[in-house]
Parts: sequence; structure tokens; C-alpha cells
Amino acid sequence: MPSAMLQLILNSFLSTIPVFVFFAIGYWLRWKKVIEPQHDAVITRLAMDVGYPCLIFYNIMKYMVTEADPRITTLGFSGQAIACGFLEMAIGVTVAWLVAKVLRLRIGTGLRTFTLTAGVQNYVFFVVPIVHMLFSNAGDPTMGVLFIHNMGCEIFVWSIGVILMCGGVGNMRLTTLFRGPLLAVCFSLLLAWSGVGAYVAQAPVMKTAEMLGAVATPICLIIFGCSMYDLTRNFTWQPRLLVSGLVARLGVTPALILLVAWLLPVDPLVKRIMVIQSAIPSAVIPVIIAMRFGGKPEVGTQILLSTTICSFITLPIWLALGSAYVVPLLPR
Repeated sequence: MPSAMLQLILNSFLSTIPVFVFFAIGYWLRWKKVIEPQHDAVITRLAMDVGYPCLIFYNIMKYMVTEADPRITTLGFSGQAIACGFLEMAIGVTVAWLVAKVLRLRIGTGLRTFTLTAGVQNYVFFVVPIVHMLFSNAGDPTMGVLFIHNMGCEIFVWSIGVILMCGGVGNMRLTTLFRGPLLAVCFSLLLAWSGVGAYVAQAPVMKTAEMLGAVATPICLIIFGCSMYDLTRNFTWQPRLLVSGLVARLGVTPALILLVAWLLPVDPLVKRIMVIQSAIPSAVIPVIIAMRFGGKPEVGTQILLSTTICSFITLPIWLALGSAYVVPLLPR
């Protein structure tokens, strides 16, 4: 095996360690009752409504304005990245729905929750540490591409994802779509495309956004660890459901996304994000949506926990395959 591939596998493996460390910290803090369940909402709002939008703003301004890379500043590139993010979600959810039908799940027994949880990857807070580890060189625009790409993911989750979970368009409020992260992406891209961003992205503003944005990833991962403690204490494991979720999220979906990334005539930087996203385990957002819109959170929890744990092994494998056959993730 080439040394570059071995290095990629090693870096991929190492990049997941901080994620699991934060999970463990959150689990321990909940176990010791340092962070109580009633604290979660306030802490999560701090991360999602303040930290994460600042993280988005900082990275888009950095890579599209202050350190403008001509590869990612065009409207056409943004369109590619956003469309690919949406497409990945559609592939994942379609695969999960087909697996759920094979399981003969029905509405009321976990069909919608299984479909959304096994179909949607943790496209932000699991990915950010990996991108930091693999693409830390000065001037590398990968982090900026990630947040443009994730606009497509946000649009899918907060439109089709919510419609799927709540059982129809009539049960979805328009305000559900307009969340802090999605608004931050739209606002930041508008500033960058219009040229106004050059006047906004001044040193004091950028430093403030960088400092606030830095709290988003660790806080969300720690709160996820707290949720893992809560969610694993009140349900019975269902091996058939668990294995099916692993097959859908960490088996079939990555293979299809890598195939699509290989076939699509999109920018290699977008393909790079698609390769990384293909290997990511399920997100906690579908479980939260299931709680809010009458799904089966106990079903989603099993998929969430099992894919997260098993991704420690599968993620380096899929990244290595993507680097070999789709787009290099490390210099050859």
C-alpha cells in the first residue's frame, strides 16, 4: 500500500479521536450530574444560534473575502457545492427508506425516524475536526468549501427532512427553515458575492467571529455525549434494526456517494467534501426532530449510537477508497 494511503488512513483514524474524547467528556459530565438535562437547551442554543453561525461567517469570509481563493468565490462553484450537499442527503435518505421498507417498518413503528436518522450524516460537528486534521495547511480552502456545501444539507434537513418526519407539508412551519446556521450561510454568501464583505470582514469583526465560532464544535460534541448518556438508559436494543442502520449509513450510502462523486463533473474541492461526508455516521438532529414531531426517538438513538461507534473503524476505510478512486485527500 502506498505510503500516502497509509498516512491518510492514520490521519483519518487520529482525526476521529478528538470527537470521541468530547463524547466521553459529555457522557462523564452527565453521569457526574455536572451538566443536568435542563441545562442542555440553553447550552445548545449558545452553540447553534451564536457559535455555529459565527463559525460559518468566519470561514466563508476568510476563504471568500479576506483570503479570497478564486477557486471558491464564484456563484457557479457555490451552486455546485450546495447542490452536492443536497444530493448527498437525498441519496442517504433514499437508501435508508429502501432498507426500512425491507425491514417492513411502517409509520408509527419507526419508518420515518429510521429513514431520516440512517439517511442524514453528522455533516457539521463530526466533519469539522476531520477537516482540521487533514487540511490544516495555510491557504487551504477546504473548510470554507465545507460550509458552502453544508447549506445544501441544511436546506434538505429543515425542509424535506421535517416534512418527512411530521408527515406532510401542512405540518411544517415556514419559520422552521430559517434557522441561525442557514441564515448565516445565506448572509455570508450574499456579503461575499456582493463585494460588501470586504468592508465587513475587518480584523475586529473577524477575530470576534473566530473566537465565538471556536466554541461551537466542542460544545455540541459534549452535549451530544450528554445525550448519549440519557438516551442509552431507557430503551431496549434491537439488533436487526441496529445492523440495518449500519448497512444503510456506513455501507451502501458511502459507496453510492463515492460513485456519484466520481461520476459528477464538479470541482475537485467539492469532490473532496463529498468523499469526507460519505463516511460520516448519523447525526443527532434527526433524533431531535423525531422528539419534536412525533417520531420514534428510541429508534433513531440506536442508529445514532451504533453508526457513531462503528465509524471509528469504517471512516478511515471509506476515506482511503475515496482518496484512491475519486480525488486525492493527501499529496501523492
